[in-house]
Amino acid sequence: MQYFQYDVLRTMASFIVSHDLKNSDPRLIRQETGLEFSPSTYSPWRNYSRIFKLCLLVSELDGVAIPTDIARILSKPGLVTCDEYIHFLVEATTDPSPALSDWSELNTMSIRSPLCFALKYILAKVAGLNEFFTPINEIIGAYIYSKFNGDECDTEFLDLLGKRNKYTDIKCYCDPRQARESIKFISQISYLYNEGSNIVASLSQEDAQNIFLEINPITGPRNPNGDSEIQRLAKFFRDGTEHDFFEYKGTILSDVLESGFNEGSKVKKTHIIIERNTKLRNLYFDKRPVSVCNSCQIDTSKKYPWVDRILDLHHILPLSSGTRVDSTKGTMLDDLAPVCPTCHRAIHRYYDNYLKKNDKKDFENKNEAQEIFFEAKRNIVEGGCYAKDR
Repeated sequence: MQYFQYDVLRTMASFIVSHDLKNSDPRLIRQETGLEFSPSTYSPWRNYSRIFKLCLLVSELDGVAIPTDIARILSKPGLVTCDEYIHFLVEATTDPSPALSDWSELNTMSIRSPLCFALKYILAKVAGLNEFFTPINEIIGAYIYSKFNGDECDTEFLDLLGKRNKYTDIKCYCDPRQARESIKFISQISYLYNEGSNIVASLSQEDAQNIFLEINPITGPRNPNGDSEIQRLAKFFRDGTEHDFFEYKGTILSDVLESGFNEGSKVKKTHIIIERNTKLRNLYFDKRPVSVCNSCQIDTSKKYPWVDRILDLHHILPLSSGTRVDSTKGTMLDDLAPVCPTCHRAIHRYYDNYLKKNDKKDFENKNEAQEIFFEAKRNIVEGGCYAKDR
């Protein structure tokens, strides 16, 4: 899962746009991206080109790696959010995939949209049944049993959900490892998270229904050449960014100003949605029952003994990023920091000042985001003595 993280894909997009990924010196790739690409005896293209093709960042033409429109957009911080990108991949990903060898069997196989199916299945459970936890194996079994393409309406999904007893054991007759990884990948979306074998949604029924209706597989005449099909699909991305996937009017996002941002740009909204993901918050404090602010070190349980804690969760990654996911541990909690509401607002204001002064819409990468977060913490503890330097 490491190379399917949104921040890693952004890093790779930048390299793909400025270099020929296939023919670049592996040492240069490792140096400029900061990624290991093990084993070191193989070139990154040999072992990882399939990943970046699946993510619609690159194709191949006459022995040269060609960046897609998606790679060009992702290479520029602040232009697109993790939510927009992954929702687009949900709509664009097909079974079979043009990134894999079975695309050559296109004429004899029907095209299905497995990620579109998976997300719509999760959303249908929330919208229709008010169920927020969905076992990954249940999604896989439903996909195998239903033969759905991913473009079915809500009533068809609800009818399928009424037959769960017929497909809950289908997982026993296949190897669903790759399917599980794909479903975990989409849990980087701000209103989802992965806990063990479950995908958990934090949405109102109304929001889940609205998002369900917005998601539709990308269709059109398929190019029989897989690399050409990757480029064709990627060209739809500009249209895909027109979706309001960062607007969840009835659930999480009420007023971005409350959280300390001067303006409600989409990258900042994505950041806030993650921090207000109520079910992710519950998971965090269940596993890490702290009451001390990560910044000013106030013990909220002692200052306010009538409540367990008064802490927010701060998301440390770049504003446009989703949550990272580990293949075995699920959603990573290390990218979140518990802070008191006052420090939380102060940190966001510090971000505003830094980004404005440096004429940026977002942080370049997670290293910069972490650096500014810790710098903001030092300013809070030491009375703002570092603020003028930025």
